[in-house]
Order: sequence, then C-alpha cells, then structure tokens
Amino acid sequence: MNNWWENYPWRMIQTNLTEIDMADIDADGFVEELKDFNATVVNLNAAGILASYETKLPYHPKSDYLSGDSLLKIVETCHKAGIKVIARTDFSKIHRSVFEQHPDWVFRSKQGDVIDFNGYISTCPNGEYQQERMFDILQEVLSTHPFDGIFLNMSGFLFVDYNGKYYGQCFCESCKRKFKEDYGLDIPDKHDFSDPAFLKYIKFRQDCTTELNARLAKHVKSIRPGIAVNGLDYLRNESNTDIGRPPWVYSASSNSRLSDSQSGLIPSDNASVDFIGVRYRYISVSPALMELRQWQNLANSGCLSLYIMGTLGNHLDKSSFEGTRKVFRFHQDHQVLFQSMTSAAKVVLVRKGKWLKDSESLGWLRALTESHVPFDEVYLDNLKDINQLAGKDLVILGDLKAVSNNQAALFDRYVQDGGTLLTTGETGLSNELSKPRSEMALKCLGVKQIKEKRSGLKSSMFLIQQDERHLFPACQNTPLIAAGDSLVLVESEDSVEKHLNLIQEHPFGPPEICYYHPSDMTGEPGVTVFGFGKGRGVHIPWKIGSFFYNEGYQLNSLNLMQDILFSICGLHNIAPDLTPMVEINARKTAHEMVVQLVNTSGCFATSFYAPLPVSDITLYPDIEDKVTQVKTLRGGKAEITNESGRLVIHLDILKDYEAVILST
Repeated sequence: MNNWWENYPWRMIQTNLTEIDMADIDADGFVEELKDFNATVVNLNAAGILASYETKLPYHPKSDYLSGDSLLKIVETCHKAGIKVIARTDFSKIHRSVFEQHPDWVFRSKQGDVIDFNGYISTCPNGEYQQERMFDILQEVLSTHPFDGIFLNMSGFLFVDYNGKYYGQCFCESCKRKFKEDYGLDIPDKHDFSDPAFLKYIKFRQDCTTELNARLAKHVKSIRPGIAVNGLDYLRNESNTDIGRPPWVYSASSNSRLSDSQSGLIPSDNASVDFIGVRYRYISVSPALMELRQWQNLANSGCLSLYIMGTLGNHLDKSSFEGTRKVFRFHQDHQVLFQSMTSAAKVVLVRKGKWLKDSESLGWLRALTESHVPFDEVYLDNLKDINQLAGKDLVILGDLKAVSNNQAALFDRYVQDGGTLLTTGETGLSNELSKPRSEMALKCLGVKQIKEKRSGLKSSMFLIQQDERHLFPACQNTPLIAAGDSLVLVESEDSVEKHLNLIQEHPFGPPEICYYHPSDMTGEPGVTVFGFGKGRGVHIPWKIGSFFYNEGYQLNSLNLMQDILFSICGLHNIAPDLTPMVEINARKTAHEMVVQLVNTSGCFATSFYAPLPVSDITLYPDIEDKVTQVKTLRGGKAEITNESGRLVIHLDILKDYEAVILST
C-alpha cells in the first residue's frame, strides 16, 4: 500500500497558533476555513515549547488556554473533511521553569551563558532534553492523537537568538564530553575554517544532527507507521522576508527546485510566509509577492503552502489571502496533471550547502532564469550518483571550492560520457575539508597546474578580441568585461581553447591617467574550453556570477554569461526575444510537455506589485517528439507553427501565470 503523501495533491496551510488561540478555537469553524481555501493539509501546534493538549509529563508545560475545542477534536474534524493534519513541534527551547530544574539540558556559550529570549531557553541537541525527553513527549502526543505527519521546527544546533545575537559554539558538558570522545579534542573557540579542529567540529555537529534525526524518525514510525516525517517523507522549506534583509525574487522557485531534486516523488513543501518578519508576525508582505511565490511553487514542484500566524479566521491582515486562494483553486482544478509531472530541464545548477554564502551560484541562477533556460538545482552533498545527471546537457559549478575526490570523479565521468561541465572561480581547488589542493581535482578542465590566485583586484578586465567576437554575439558593443575582485591563473593543456584576454591592474584615477598600455595585455584567458572524452569542460577563472548577482549589469555581465551558455556551451535558446521578467519552466508527463511561464514583472526594487501583462510571446521549445495538439490552462491563446524545421509556439498574452500543454 502506498503512503498517503505519495502523489498527494498537497495544498498546505500552516497555522502557527499562539497559546491564546486555543482559548476559543472551534474545530468545525477551523475546518470550514480550510475547506474555503481548498486546503488538503494543515500544520498546527501540538507539542514542545508548549503542550496544546492535556499532557501528563512534568517537563512539558501545558498551555493555560485549553478552553476551546481540544486538539484531538480538531484533528478528528479535519479527518472527517478529508484534510491531513501535521503536528508542529518545537524542541529547540524550554520554559525557564523547566530550565531551573534541568540546567544541563540547554546551550551554553564559552562563558557559560544561555540563550534566554522572553523566558524560553535554547536547548542543545546533545542534552538530555532532546536526547531523551523529546522522545517521551512524542510518544505521548502521537499515541493520543492520530496525526498524519510531524514537523520539527528549528531542529539542530542554534547559535543566535531572535535579535540575531551570535553566541558561538555550544560548550555544554554534553557537547564537550562527546566531542572529546569522538575526536579527542576540545571544542574550538573560534569560527575559523582554516582551523582543522573547527572543520572537525562542523562534521561533529552534522553527525550529531543526522544521528538524532534518524533516531527520531525511527521512534515516530514505531508509534505510528503511516506518519509522514519532515526531512524523510516530505521536505519543508520557507520563502520568507525579514526587516533589513532584501527580498529574493526567486526564493520560491529555487527552494522548490532544490527540494524537488532531492525528494523525487515525495512532497516538497515550500511554505510561503505571510508575515514580513519575526518582529511583525501579524503584518503581511505584499499580496503580489505572496501570489508570485505560489505560482513559483506550482511551476517548480507542484506543492503549494501558506504559513500564517493564528487561524485563517482570526488572522486580521487577510490582504494576501486571495492570491493564495486563487492558486490553490487552480491547482485543485488541474491536480491530476501536476501530480504526474517531472522535470524536463537539461541543465543542473549545483549549489553549496543550505546555509553557506553562495553568491556565485545565485548569479548563475539569475542568469539562467532571465535567459529562460529551464534548470534543476541540487546541493553538492546530495549529488551522489552519475544517474542523477542522466539526460542533462550542462552542469554548472559556481565557485565550489570544496570538491571531494569522489565528486570530482563523478563530474569527470559525466563529461567523458558526453556532458558539458561549466565551472567558475576556484571550483575544485580544495578537498571536502576545505584544505587547498596542490592540483586541480577536475581532470575534465584541462588544467595542468595553478599558477597564481589573485585577490583584491580593482581594475582588471577582459578584452573580447576581434577574431573571437563571433562567439560572443550579445557582447558586440561591450568588448571589455569587468573581472571582479579575484581570479585564478592556470597553466592549461596545449589543446585547451582560450578566449578573452586579461588586461591586468592599471590606473583608475585620476581620470587623466585611466588607460591601459599594450604591455598590460597578459594573454591570460577569461574562458577556457577543453575536450574530454565525448564532452568538454568549460572554465571561467573568475566569479562572473557573483559580479552579476551583486551589481546586476545586463551588458556587462549577463550578456557574456548568455553567450557562454548559448554559443560556447551550446544550449538551446527557448525564448530569445522574451523579456527577462518571465520565468520559464519545462516539465513533462508520459505524453505531454508542459511549458510554464511565471510573470515576475511586478518586482520593482524591494517592492512587489501586480505584474504587467506580456503580449505576443514566441517560444522555441526544445522537444524532439512530434506535437499533435497545444492548449493552455490560464486563458491565453496558443498556436503552433513550424519554421525551418523547428517547432514554434505563439502565445497571445501572459498575465500572472500560464501553462502551455504540448501533446506528443
């Protein structure tokens, strides 16, 4: 028998209930609100920081406001309406009264301080609370309530409070003892990636978290075998904002792609967070942003998810509800189609770990999106098998310094079998422990040795030379390319093709002396291409993605990135004349290609407004099978023609979102 979450039409409402919400909550009314949204899953508070039920455990404080309908009645009423219920739990903190009885359960800084915020103290994954008492609480709540799934909020090691104050590593007695047992070392004082002890401490944290999560999943399954566990049976992420943090327009698309590549057929629940930040949890972000996130979720994974404070009924700011309701309704109307689709992308962007700064990859994410290249995303550590790259024409590694020998061998084999690998910056110059290598790990790049790494550059740039300008058609009027602040000089194999010519550092002020001499032309390339087996390795020895992400110039950097993608790497250009303010995604079923378009034109600086309609769209889909029929799902009119042997789609208008279905 299949698990309930497999191929399930997932439309989630996460209701973060405050303790006072339970005082007058009405189960029937709560469920009617969910049905009005066409929700199929709800996530609600159950256990951890506060028990939303009549607990008997002395270290599990019960809410003082359990005068409304019981948690059990709410779950049972949801089930009668066909709505699955996920228990929200949070074991990252305990109330001060519990801490005073068990001071060894919590995080401790080097100075012995705890993280105390509003009377709730952060716990440690290695302390008794998470190692033992958490399991007792789960045993109680899951034995007495028929939940369909469980979500553990804020699991793992936490080093900051809600104000963003950083406390450093945990030095509680449990952590110190376990790290000493595992590595024979004391916990390092500083956050220093050049310190071997700190690198071991990072692995220690990862191992502790992995082990605890595995124990927890096993325990939960032993209580209720058919329950869905986040991180195992479904993947949860968030698209959110906060005060002082600029919004990221592609957050939902990227989160959904990353989850989809990792999850396969299990749901990837990317929660679109209604509130503008943790300080203002009841004030919604722009309605247009909320709707955009839902369309992006839909186009990239098929899961929809809304995250609010309180219930749908008592949440005062309902300004963003209608956009979500619209997308939920659309998904319900076409859920059979969306449940059966898989990615048809032929490009993969490989990313660093989830919490690592990754501006180079984000720059390539922008370039691919704004060039209308359908692509998948995957974290490097989740890429373990060559079969994950099957059918992909291009794999991009943006300044991924730390690459293991096994990972390098996987990429080399991919190229040898006929793929194209595009790397930038210092990709592969360190091993998985971030230790510098004496030579390049990736053989497919044709690098014999590293000559020099330059940083702190101010005026270095590349010249597109006259005899190679045919390879860079988008840069005909911009032959000089900014190099950014760092680059790598290498000695290459004789057969390596070299493009662009590095102009080294030269005066940039005062203006009277801002020019370079012929002697400043170094002959060092800005792009190299090496044939390796049936494929090729393309290397850009500088961080063009970071420059584009940080500065955003179209002519100087995006156009060069597009020339590298289309001219050098040979990608198919699906929409050469379409505005960059439209995302395109390609997915497929057994007999259909689904081209989805998301209109992002409403993004203006840090604000989001309703998108402007885009008219007269021409697409050249990369599809080999004969197309017999075309239709749309959002009211646009599409026609197909054949021009010089290739399929052409003409779409009259794109409003917010459109799905073009090509039957083969």
